[in-house]
Amino acid sequence: MNNERNKGMFFGSWDGTDWDAIGKDNDKLTKELNPDTERGKNVLGEGTFKHSGYKPEVDVDPYYMDPDSNMYEKMLECALEEKYSATDLVGKFAEAYFTTVDAKTRVMTGYCYVRDAWFVPKSTGGDTAGYSIPYTINPIGAMVKKNISYNMSTHVATITEITAQA
Repeated sequence: MNNERNKGMFFGSWDGTDWDAIGKDNDKLTKELNPDTERGKNVLGEGTFKHSGYKPEVDVDPYYMDPDSNMYEKMLECALEEKYSATDLVGKFAEAYFTTVDAKTRVMTGYCYVRDAWFVPKSTGGDTAGYSIPYTINPIGAMVKKNISYNMSTHVATITEITAQA
């Protein structure tokens, strides 16, 4: 497995169990880190640098609604009803990196980092390509490293805890 783009994938879930691969409609999908940095100079003429962390986001545009998607019904409801509370829009986000692929079974395995995230619809409608609800993912809080396997034929991701080996 070389450095193919699908080695790194994003997944979303409302409940942390039924995961959707994110990016089906996109030829480019990036997690922007948006570092909070500041450069300056002190009274001694020395350069200063302050790094206060990140404000990551993933812009999923376009996103054509897929009724077979685990996130479909709630995303549609949140967009149409213009919901904005954490209760409605916070789900789970996983950023995965796959280290192995079994060409015969079409299963990739690796690890991922899971954390809460806001899934915020930006608009509804779109062009004639399909009904679109582009959205932004804003990951928040601490990450937990986990195992992931992804079946490329069925598009099912399974995320499990990493257990200590004796």
